[in-house]
Amino acid sequence: MARVAFFGVGLMGEPMAGHLLDAGHTVVPVAHRTRAGVERLVARGAVEASSPAEAAERTEAAIMMLPTADDVEATLFGAGGVASSMRRGYTVLDMGTSYPPQTRRLAARVLERGGRFLDAPVTGGPGGARDGTLVIMVGGDPAALESVRPILAAMGSQIYHFGGVGAGHTAKLVQNMIGITSAAAIAEGFILAKAAGLDVEQLFAMLGSSMSASPLLKAMIPKVFQRGFDQVGFRLDLAYKDIRQATQLAREMTVPLPAANGATELMQLARALGFGGQDSTAVIRGLETLLKIEVRGERG
Repeated sequence: MARVAFFGVGLMGEPMAGHLLDAGHTVVPVAHRTRAGVERLVARGAVEASSPAEAAERTEAAIMMLPTADDVEATLFGAGGVASSMRRGYTVLDMGTSYPPQTRRLAARVLERGGRFLDAPVTGGPGGARDGTLVIMVGGDPAALESVRPILAAMGSQIYHFGGVGAGHTAKLVQNMIGITSAAAIAEGFILAKAAGLDVEQLFAMLGSSMSASPLLKAMIPKVFQRGFDQVGFRLDLAYKDIRQATQLAREMTVPLPAANGATELMQLARALGFGGQDSTAVIRGLETLLKIEVRGERG
């Protein structure tokens, strides 16, 4: 069994680390923003470390489930960071959603110190994290992947290797871009329907039997109807970060993405009006505010 440091035991990270414990791995968490998740994991058998450096001393691999690449960089290379005490062959897995060029720069610094680096972001949301059914997208050396496959398999049901370092994060940005752009289109569709006086509940029922039906539609609109924006599964600010990174990568590659750029602006509108801390379905609230309407179920 492996000894794994874990950074970022929040909504996603805590159940992921729990599955590692259930599989018999040793988990060494370090508190990032709050202590509650660490304390619950310790109660289940994890052994807390006081710093990233201490965690690296005790382990052979580190999982970063952190919001941004800047957080990953600080954890690796800041004062008392992982890199200061990791041994040759130590494996770093960045399982958050980071910007591929920055991922490659961080990986090069880890490799210079004798370590190994894999980007291994996930999709499946909090439910997939709880159930251990996450889909994992990997970039990096195939041999490094095989060495940590049992770790990944404890947290996910499908593992896809997309290529070299950064390829996993690129795949994740593409996946999130598609989902976020689709959410923006759903929001605009229901705004138009409400403004036109349609029965939005009837519209939702009809769409569920149409070619426009999707898991996203079925999850998003009931939350909108119920005004459940404070039940955060994927924070709007993080969704904006991800789609902005996707469009930035496209600009650097001179790839036009008109629909994704429009969705980015719709996300920014909602953030500018103060909804960034809510669930990403609150993307609809920017247009609602401008038009002074609300999309809610007639019986909601």
